Amino acid sequence: MIEAVQRQIKKGLGQIRQSFLGIVARGSSKNLQLTGFADEVLDETELLQQVGFSSYIPDGCRVVVIPLQGKTSRSIVIATDGAPIVVEVAEGETCIYDQHGHSVWLKEDGTHIKGDLFVDGNLQSTGDVSDKKSSMQKMREIYNGHTNGNTPQPSQQM
Repeated sequence: MIEAVQRQIKKGLGQIRQSFLGIVARGSSKNLQLTGFADEVLDETELLQQVGFSSYIPDGCRVVVIPLQGKTSRSIVIATDGAPIVVEVAEGETCIYDQHGHSVWLKEDGTHIKGDLFVDGNLQSTGDVSDKKSSMQKMREIYNGHTNGNTPQPSQQM
């Protein structure tokens, strides 16, 4: 009797799909096409990402697939790995990066941005702003103190 019950339980559990690793066949930021075991294809598999973060998952990445209620047709992707570009971070660091080589890297000594920075809005700083040549404060000091020949210093200071 117990063996018959165990067989039924084993049979029932065998019909429930467990989580597995898949490979992205067609990337996206919302619905992915995946290949699973024995080249099975999972179309339109929903990618769940954290609120406030959206990432395009490129082809060839490994993904963790969870079949909701044990059904392959109701699968979701909850994690990804193995993109062509991967950034290795040290203990305590965090890096947000894309597959084009841009990154925002939070390090112990501050935030490092690789790539151009475009700001749609005002930019304010409580510290100094500098480029390769000088700081804005140094430019102000030079301008405010300059004269042209025997003319006086600028009446309107920067």
